[in-house]
Amino acid sequence: MLVNPVVELIGNERALGWEGCLSVPGLRGVVPRHLRIRYRGTSPEAEVIERTVEGFHARVVQHECDHLDGILYPQRMTDHRLLVFLEELQRHPIDLASFLSGNRTG
Repeated sequence: MLVNPVVELIGNERALGWEGCLSVPGLRGVVPRHLRIRYRGTSPEAEVIERTVEGFHARVVQHECDHLDGILYPQRMTDHRLLVFLEELQRHPIDLASFLSGNRTG
């Protein structure tokens, strides 16, 4: 648990990735997130926590900190054609690279 988190974005590099959330059940969406971040805060025991992370860890911290600001992942999406029901996504997987390149059959 991280109390009073502060997130600092490192660089401009972002990546698209699928996200889901218990606040938006049954849906998945593709969200751009920064690849690297630094976050600070305290533990419930008042110990200082500071980490520099990347990849999935960075995505999760950004997602969870958005909740503290009242933001859900669909609000971060840049292409709402990629907001899909999980059941449909499992039946008909989307090749994200092909979709983004314009080849929607892949």
